[in-house]
Amino acid sequence: MRALSFLGAAKYETVTYVWDERSHTTRLFPEALVRIFEPDKSIIFVTETAKNFRPSQSEPRYVEMLQGKFGDQVEWADIPEGRSEQELWEIFDRVASAVDEGDNILLDITHAFRSIPMIVFAVAAYLRRVKDVRVERIVYGAYEARQPLRTPPRPEDRAPILDLTPLLDLMDWLSGAELLLRRSDASLLAQRIEESHRRAWRIPGGDSLPKQLQSVGRKLHLFSQAMQLARPLDVMYHAYGLRELINATQTEAARWAKPFGVVLNRVREEIDALAHDAPDRLDTEHLRKQLSLIKDYVEKGLLVQAVLLAREWVITWMALQFGEGDWLAKDFREGQIEGVLNTAATRLRGETGEIPPRWEEILQHREIAKIWDWLGDLRNDLAHCGMRRGAASVDSIERRVKEIPERLEGLLRESSSRVMISGRVVIDVKGLYEDVAKLEVLPDYLERAKKQAGEGNEVVLTGQGPIWLYLAIAHALHGKARRLLYDSPVTGEVVIFDHTAT
Repeated sequence: MRALSFLGAAKYETVTYVWDERSHTTRLFPEALVRIFEPDKSIIFVTETAKNFRPSQSEPRYVEMLQGKFGDQVEWADIPEGRSEQELWEIFDRVASAVDEGDNILLDITHAFRSIPMIVFAVAAYLRRVKDVRVERIVYGAYEARQPLRTPPRPEDRAPILDLTPLLDLMDWLSGAELLLRRSDASLLAQRIEESHRRAWRIPGGDSLPKQLQSVGRKLHLFSQAMQLARPLDVMYHAYGLRELINATQTEAARWAKPFGVVLNRVREEIDALAHDAPDRLDTEHLRKQLSLIKDYVEKGLLVQAVLLAREWVITWMALQFGEGDWLAKDFREGQIEGVLNTAATRLRGETGEIPPRWEEILQHREIAKIWDWLGDLRNDLAHCGMRRGAASVDSIERRVKEIPERLEGLLRESSSRVMISGRVVIDVKGLYEDVAKLEVLPDYLERAKKQAGEGNEVVLTGQGPIWLYLAIAHALHGKARRLLYDSPVTGEVVIFDHTAT
């Protein structure tokens, strides 16, 4: 570990500096720094004035005092007085240049004059992010907080050594919060939370150690990934879980991750707007949450995510208008809904194509066709990355993306009031038995049916089979299936029971 310290031109008094169980009596804090923290090397920065300063005519210079005690263990580095902006930048450069990439450093600002402590914090933040330097601590020997507080002080008066590292951590926490609020990137914030959890558990004999801080960090990381990948269902799911976790860990955050407590309320606001307790439940509220996410992307300049999600939002809106099928099934979304939308868009351009009668029943079918066609052009401009002649300009893309929320808002006002939940399982009853269904083997048939049905899905029974087997399966799936239907070429889909609305 390398210690970086400063020496000023002032008459320092002898006191006992204290850090936990360790202490050292001295007038010069850089000496206490070496004795208490035992760095491998110390670099002491001095101005020309400080280098030549002696407390009295009968005493040696401070530089000579320390040199005599530590010899080659101390290295001296000249810095300017800091009387101009140029000199301040020179101090910054010299301190930063004294540290190699990957170093562990200890910073001391006890005898630093004027604006130097501010420069030290800026250097520390720079080294952390650019040179991957580990800042073990930033310390300050609080001479003015000595006990007892008497003037002049006596050598036995005890002055605490304060750990100012949390102030540096706060800068990182605020940077992490800013990344989340401006770009939906919570990776830095999540990292800080997890580090706080691990640090707390390294404290010997710590009491009331955090139990859920690390879970908050992991959940925040997953939420961030879902945001960056434009996965609305994951965003809603993780936001809901994160909201519950944050509410449960406020006490832990106040004690073990205080900087997180500073930004906690703002982070909660960001998450609350996107949280949903049942992301697979499709209704108007679900569409509204997705539209909020699209608006969020637009406001933060995440244009690609906004366009991709807007296109999927239109498909989801159409699924709710149709009101049947598994709205998350690939065949349903791409094979049926996209096919209808593509045909409707081409008909706007005067081309012909088959389109189901129910299309005309949708109140805004012409408007949705226009939006789909418009979004298709916009998505293609993005998907080809401008690698074609006549590609749209960046300004044009940004302008059109900003129109998306308003266009979709109009559709939301006319959205269906029905509810759909994803998860559709089709059970071919004939596949449960071989040539002939046998009553004595009924328990096996029911186990197979329940295994195929899973939990909470929409289940469709179809295929050849005796009535008694159909009835037994329907009874066995009551409480397991969310919705049960019978389907045949003659009757079409017939609802047996539907617990979706309960």
